[in-house]
Amino acid sequence: MKCPYCQEEMIQGYIYGDRYPLKWLPATQKLILGIWAKGGVKLGHDGSWSRFRVNASSCSKCQKMIIDYSSL
Repeated sequence: MKCPYCQEEMIQGYIYGDRYPLKWLPATQKLILGIWAKGGVKLGHDGSWSRFRVNASSCSKCQKMIIDYSSL
């Protein structure tokens, strides 16, 4: 995949979560007690014995990532 910012080839990989899946929240939404994210878009899925992960492409030149959460 080509980087849409600089047109360099991107490196395919994953972003891994630890105990819980990562979530995307709008900047206007606050965390509950500063630590819990209610709602939002869950990024990643897990298998029965694996960590949460989401597909991501990384550009080493411009330091940008594209996350693909369409397979959730």
